[in-house]
Amino acid sequence: MSAKAPAADSFFMPVRFAVMREDLPAEVFMSFASDADVQCVKRWRVSPRLRANMSMRARAADACEFAKLAAKRWRHYRDTRTFAASLEALLQLITADQHGEYCFHLKITADWFPGILGAAMVRRTWCHHLMIDFLFVHPDICGKLVGIKTVGLQILQAICLLARQLGCKRVWGEATLDSAPFYQRQLGKLVEDHFAIEKREIARFARRLQSFPKP
Repeated sequence: MSAKAPAADSFFMPVRFAVMREDLPAEVFMSFASDADVQCVKRWRVSPRLRANMSMRARAADACEFAKLAAKRWRHYRDTRTFAASLEALLQLITADQHGEYCFHLKITADWFPGILGAAMVRRTWCHHLMIDFLFVHPDICGKLVGIKTVGLQILQAICLLARQLGCKRVWGEATLDSAPFYQRQLGKLVEDHFAIEKREIARFARRLQSFPKP
């Protein structure tokens, strides 16, 4: 099974799109994360301002925990040199071994936000699917301390955009008790401890990615 190289005139990194900031579209960028980026999100902390709000504090704590777990798992791929820090590097790995399993992190950044808004650890599996190991959003966003929405949804749709360009026929992942309702809303079907987005749905999600209005 071979990877499909992105067309130069239709796809490039970073991907530019929009999330909602104070109910207005705001420009963000998705790009491949470096090792330094992975270590940076590992240092996320729950804000003391959430001390009195147990439900929001729990959501923010989960985001921090996922970031730490992703960084821990990332070390294996980094040390075995089966990771990609760019789209070009990922394509080179796939070309060298079409049945290899490769890891990469995606990050969402913006000129107006101090740091990384959200990230995902993704694996390209031996049968050329994309598996989402972790998808997490900044704890201040999870805890609703800032008026930023749709980051998680846009990350999911951006992963589908990448999957479509690579020619992957499936995006799948594990759903936790807290994340299952999110995936259920987006997929429009029951989600238990795992989910799968098939080829037709991948195309639909990729088309839904909210582009930032061009000037």
